[in-house]
Amino acid sequence: MSEFSYIEQERPVLHAVMNGMNGYEKAKGEVNVYQTKNGLCLYAHFTDVPASQYLPFHIHEGLICSNAGEHLLEFPDIMSDRFGEADAHYYFDKPVLSEISGKAIMLHIKADGEPKIACGILERVL
Repeated sequence: MSEFSYIEQERPVLHAVMNGMNGYEKAKGEVNVYQTKNGLCLYAHFTDVPASQYLPFHIHEGLICSNAGEHLLEFPDIMSDRFGEADAHYYFDKPVLSEISGKAIMLHIKADGEPKIACGILERVL
């Protein structure tokens, strides 16, 4: 059984509903984080984001979207398709669950962090 087939059978340990902001109110998304025996796996799906662009995506230190603070964990940019949809799958072994739980996760239009396209809070799934 592969790492990914194992994840598909499990419930996520963290979940974030991503809501559009700053002129991108139609943008929506969902992020799920799964615990595996070797680390964490993050799946993200977005709709109605700017089409055919690389979009910076990362977890912030802050606990709220309006004051998210510095980057805690950066991922490679997400590439949206011509319809404004984007998917991302990341595996990471460094951060522990407690370090990212409750943190803001954000999708941006530019690497400098402005403007913000969508934000959500990584909440524990009980």
